[in-house]
Amino acid sequence: MLKNMPSAKVLQTFECAARLKSFTLAAKELFLTQSAISRQIKGLEDTLGFAVFTRDNNRLLLTEDGQVLYQVVSKALSEVSTTVDRLRKGESSRRLLIAVPPTFASRWLAPRLGLFHEICPVTITISTHKNLSYSSFGEYDCQVGFGAEELASVGGKLLFTEKIVPACSPAIRDQILAGKDVENIPLLHTLTGSIRLPYWEQWLDKAQKTFFKPSRESVAKGIEFSTQDQTIIAAINGLGVAMVDQNTASNVINKGSLIPLGDSVNTIYGYYVFPPARTYIEEDPSTLFYEWIQDEALKSILKM
Repeated sequence: MLKNMPSAKVLQTFECAARLKSFTLAAKELFLTQSAISRQIKGLEDTLGFAVFTRDNNRLLLTEDGQVLYQVVSKALSEVSTTVDRLRKGESSRRLLIAVPPTFASRWLAPRLGLFHEICPVTITISTHKNLSYSSFGEYDCQVGFGAEELASVGGKLLFTEKIVPACSPAIRDQILAGKDVENIPLLHTLTGSIRLPYWEQWLDKAQKTFFKPSRESVAKGIEFSTQDQTIIAAINGLGVAMVDQNTASNVINKGSLIPLGDSVNTIYGYYVFPPARTYIEEDPSTLFYEWIQDEALKSILKM
């Protein structure tokens, strides 16, 4: 640690002034005089050895170093405030923060999370992401990422490989079996960013057994969604035929809300879990979750 570490009071003053962009407003919020704010900021800069603020036409601006410091201090003070508030309310200090992709959270994890909570009744926060850096954990106790084999090189363990299959509601399946206006049934696609995932093309090239084989012209059309969860919801509600991951959609497939229309095909992608950033501690919630999710993934594969 720094020998001349700024006090919490000074860091709070800095955060307030940086957030409000004004010594005057900071003084009002902290019930101090403007001169007191100025003295504390001057003392902070002397301690750190660099300037945190600069003025431009009487506007208070953060320096480049000040901006970096503000991001860290703001986050730290927010976490302290949240923790103190939770403890004052008598809530458990054991809290598990998990980062997972959106569709994995809603379709695979949520239906099973109660099983984990039974064996580890802690406060659980699920944070969804699309483009998280899987090699650094930051505030997360455990992470699940979606990607190719390179995720294994940065510490990820494969939960299951993506297995795509066309699926639709029972009503759409009956329409296909009856051969009624099949070419006009919309195909549902999932996007990554603004780019359509080429799942339909991959499936048509590799599938061996199917009783639904749309034309290439139909594949080029269709309706697009930003997440696979949205695609699944649209298919359940009879909008068309969706190309879904058999693993993440297993819950609605097993219930009969979606009916597969052929063989599944593996893609190069999969879901990977990353271990807790902290040192392995037996019975620690993050360790228990890391082990539990691997066991649950294996069970789900064996049930398919």
